[in-house]
Amino acid sequence: MLLCFVLLIGVTSAANVICTDYGKDIGGGGAFDGYYVRPVPTNCRIRHLGNWSPQFRIKTGQPQCMGGWKKWKNKCYIEAGHKHWRDGEQHCNRHQAHIFQPNDREEYQWVEQNVMRHNDWHFMGSICNSRPGSKNVGDFYTASGEDMREINKKLNARVHPGHTTDNHNLPCMLTHRNNNSWRWQYHHSHCNEGRKIICEAPTG
Repeated sequence: MLLCFVLLIGVTSAANVICTDYGKDIGGGGAFDGYYVRPVPTNCRIRHLGNWSPQFRIKTGQPQCMGGWKKWKNKCYIEAGHKHWRDGEQHCNRHQAHIFQPNDREEYQWVEQNVMRHNDWHFMGSICNSRPGSKNVGDFYTASGEDMREINKKLNARVHPGHTTDNHNLPCMLTHRNNNSWRWQYHHSHCNEGRKIICEAPTG
């Protein structure tokens, strides 16, 4: 089902906000196409954060990028500081957004150079491996409900060969800015350590 919304984000953080007109998400069409087509299942629970499960859904999309933001395509981004995965996702949710999950390499590289400000570890918006132990990033879900099976055909990322991921104990993944070893090869995580967060919000 195609859902169309209008989102108004009020950001009081001193961090810079950057928008991107990313274009068609998986499913084609507007910015909300592709959201929540493959929702996070309720058995995806982060053990080290009180068995919490990300179930938030954006209600409205931002009509345009506001003062101080930069527009690239059809999504808005903000660097949201240093947080564990649950606090980062809930911070993004308060602004009708989710933790950033790139749809392809072009988007990631633009965000890496224009939004990420520190050469540090950043949480990805992907969460919980549907096939525990698989190294295929396409087996993950995303906080935004986008279909990683389709996204990873363009992103072509993988979990590090020496790392194990699942849907409970090690359900999160990390990338590192400006690091070729970790840009397309993700580091596993318990989700409870503080890492850099980028929020992503669709326009409408």
